[in-house]
Amino acid sequence: MWQTARQHPGALVASLSLHLLLGVIALTGAAWLDWGQEEAIRPQVIQATVVDAAILAAAVERQDQAQRDVQRQAVAQERRQSEERERQLAAERENRLRQEAREAEEAQRLREEEQVRALERERQAAEAAAQMDRERQAAEAQARAEEARRRQAEEERQLLEQQRRLSEIEAQRQAEEAQRQAEEAQRQAEEAARQVEEQARQAEMQRQAELERQAERQRQAEAEARQRAEQQRRVEEQRLAEERLQAERQRQAKAEAKRQAEERRLAEEKRQAEAEERRLAEERRQAEQQRRAAEEAARQAEEQRRAEEQRLVEERRRSEEARRAEERRRVEAERQAELNRQEEARRQAEAQRLAEERRQAAELAARQAEEQALAAALAAEEAARAEPVASDIQFYAAAIDSRIRETWLRPLGSGHDLSCTVEIQLQSSGEVVADSVRVIRSSGDPAYDRSVIAAIYQASPLPVPAGRLFERFRRLRLEFKPGGR
Repeated sequence: MWQTARQHPGALVASLSLHLLLGVIALTGAAWLDWGQEEAIRPQVIQATVVDAAILAAAVERQDQAQRDVQRQAVAQERRQSEERERQLAAERENRLRQEAREAEEAQRLREEEQVRALERERQAAEAAAQMDRERQAAEAQARAEEARRRQAEEERQLLEQQRRLSEIEAQRQAEEAQRQAEEAQRQAEEAARQVEEQARQAEMQRQAELERQAERQRQAEAEARQRAEQQRRVEEQRLAEERLQAERQRQAKAEAKRQAEERRLAEEKRQAEAEERRLAEERRQAEQQRRAAEEAARQAEEQRRAEEQRLVEERRRSEEARRAEERRRVEAERQAELNRQEEARRQAEAQRLAEERRQAAELAARQAEEQALAAALAAEEAARAEPVASDIQFYAAAIDSRIRETWLRPLGSGHDLSCTVEIQLQSSGEVVADSVRVIRSSGDPAYDRSVIAAIYQASPLPVPAGRLFERFRRLRLEFKPGGR
């Protein structure tokens, strides 16, 4: 019924007017179908209700307002769901990017550790090969020296046999010849020993050069790895910043598009409401004209009850005006509440935007703090790498001691319990500074002390580390013990 009244209010007013007219006619009295009985004509009272068109218009307006409220709530709910989905997608994308960055950093760290282990294995293999080569050369030199001594003994035996057969003069000549041959053999043996020492020294220099080249390659690889990691991190940060900026622009564009669409929709609703209001005003005017015509007809039909009807109409008018005033106040209150709700929604959206900006700023500050902590850790790691390691110091100290012992010739008659402490000064190339070797604590045997000093000068250059670790070996004290060989 209400839908019919909303679609055809003029027909409803005409129908009500017709019923009212029929009621008036019925009240004035009429003779109906006389059946031959003299029956007093009794008027019949028909109860009817006059419905004002303004009431119908107000009801239609309330229903339209309710539908518009439902539509606005649906649009607001859809907008909130869309914004929530966008926030979830942004959070998932950011988490995925962080996970990929962590996986890339872990893979880079594993590759660097594998490179370090490979270089360490190569260094150990090179050291083992060099040690085996030195042992083999020492064994060969000892075998050659033993062979020389054996030949010398054989020659001496032959010379003694000849001395018994020859005369005193021939024996003296043979002795001189044997002595000359012995000196020549000793000289050859010394020459062979010097060649062995020279080969060992060259092998040691080659090993040191190879170690330095490996260390340099390792440092270059580490520097390149750090540069690649830093470049990758910067590219990733720039990409993330661009993605966040693009997402923010898209979000703003969507918000602006939604705002414009909402404004257009509200403007369209306002225009439609104004058109509907004009249409209803026109219909009310027409209904009013029809009502006045019906009232005029009723006035002509029931002159006796006009005063009473006017009083009733006046009372209804006053009550209707009061009701309309109340309805206007309610509509105004609802409109104000809607405006307040929209304002509250805008404030909440603004608060959410500010909270999101604060969260992004906090994340940026946390990321910067993490980068600073990483930089500090890298600096500490660099410092730790630059500090000399006890194992490296022991390695080079053992290499220097071994090098000196290879060139040392024990004096005849020296005891095995002797020891002396000497101080030497070295250059960065390992060369012993001239006249820098001095005895700090003597062994008590001058020949033993001189043999140690001669061995140090003969072993120059000594194997020394490069870089900051060399400062530990610039001025060196050694305790030389025969038993430690």
